Amino acid sequence: MIGSPLVLATRNRGKLAEFRRLLAGHAWRVLALDEAGVDAELDEPGPGYADNALAKAVAASAACGLPALGDDSGIEVEALRGWPGPESARWMGPDAGDADRLAGLIAEVERRSPEDRRVRYMAAVALARPGADPVIAHGSCTGVLVPPRGRAGFGYDPAFLSTDLGITFGEAEAAAKDAVSHRARALRRLAESGVLDPAPGSL
Repeated sequence: MIGSPLVLATRNRGKLAEFRRLLAGHAWRVLALDEAGVDAELDEPGPGYADNALAKAVAASAACGLPALGDDSGIEVEALRGWPGPESARWMGPDAGDADRLAGLIAEVERRSPEDRRVRYMAAVALARPGADPVIAHGSCTGVLVPPRGRAGFGYDPAFLSTDLGITFGEAEAAAKDAVSHRARALRRLAESGVLDPAPGSL
């Protein structure tokens, strides 16, 4: 690999794989936290996506002295005023896994808003660099919550029927999801600021 090192401030394997794909066209050598020697857990102080993304990026960068990219994302149910939002990964407690949260969300929507299943994915990404001000960008995509379909992606992807694709993110090929996802759109906006040094044909 070539390029300057960039640490991804996440221990979520799905996010790690996705960000490595999304950053493939940029001049970075992407490192996981373990590869950068960052052992500490990264706190998410909230209350919003940007707060969490920034906190993780700043903490990871400070721990290893390298640029770090943090993100926070969630799914928001239109009829439930954006719930669970930034709590998407935590609302069922620390012992719940992806399958538990997915089933729980579907049950809650069926109970509380069965006639309106509109949802959106939201993401904030933050780039922290030693000696420079951090940069934050946001992205979103819309869909409808459906019974799970497909085995691709992670989190709520199998039940997120994408408005753009007409299939769930769980059914989508990686390249198709990467063209329209909330994280991809946030990174595009980050690239527009010039900090990602985008290569021709990249985001």
